[in-house]
Amino acid sequence: MPSCPRTDLAVAGVTLAFCAATYGLTYRFDEVPAALMSGLGPELFPRLVIGSMALFAGLIALGLGGAPTAAPAPAPPMAWMTGAALVAFMGGVEIVGMWPAAFVFLVGLGRLWGERSLVKLAAAAIALCLALYLLFVRLLGGSFPKGIIAGLWS
Repeated sequence: MPSCPRTDLAVAGVTLAFCAATYGLTYRFDEVPAALMSGLGPELFPRLVIGSMALFAGLIALGLGGAPTAAPAPAPPMAWMTGAALVAFMGGVEIVGMWPAAFVFLVGLGRLWGERSLVKLAAAAIALCLALYLLFVRLLGGSFPKGIIAGLWS
């Protein structure tokens, strides 16, 4: 059996722990009444993704797969700032709702990535929010969080 570097074992272990925890969370999904359910239920897709991740983590732990490579370069600061913006966006969705948070996030991310024209950013953000709304809310019948602030007025 091929040997596995310690970092690969650590990555595989963390991934397997994450998979176990998130797989357990799929048991907390709301039950869909049999009359409304078509197919195998809402927990199937997340479980397939989690299972695939666990399979690949197991292969990494066993040292199977690609040949060892040199350590990658550290992530640039822009990657960390983008990740922080995504976390802030998720918090914003909970507080102000999907659409205001998405608009601010898209404009802010565009500024972070170097675009300086607020008119272009606002137009692109409005167009993307409108496209998402039409596709997911009007066409597919979904809904998005309204946020805590909107809940205060309801």
